[in-house]
Amino acid sequence: MKSTLHKLLIFCCALYLSGAHWIVLQSTAWTGMVISRSMTASVAEAVESTFDGQHPCPLCSAITDGKQTEGQAEKNFALLRKAGDLKFTQFNFAVLEPCLAQNWAEWPPYSPHGSLRSEAPPTPPPLA
Repeated sequence: MKSTLHKLLIFCCALYLSGAHWIVLQSTAWTGMVISRSMTASVAEAVESTFDGQHPCPLCSAITDGKQTEGQAEKNFALLRKAGDLKFTQFNFAVLEPCLAQNWAEWPPYSPHGSLRSEAPPTPPPLA
């Protein structure tokens, strides 16, 4: 089960990275359009109205918008890369302030030779 889930996740990531997710979504939209339109008209008319481009469904419109915004984001990223090298800035202040609580818990000192306790361990209660 775990291996199957990993393979499915890798497959979905590969689809997304290659841009094939748009093809899968568009195929799903076309299939839904043909099925819904063939209920009211003949199959030939449903296929023709699906692929003529004049009658897009809401999913087709969303896919077109998504492709355009994805293309614009890639262009903007390319412009940022061309604008100049990214430079790292060193700040002179700490992002996280140190804790100033009075009852701050500290780690006990470490001793590789045994415990630093001077008292003997508690004895077990006598058996009845």
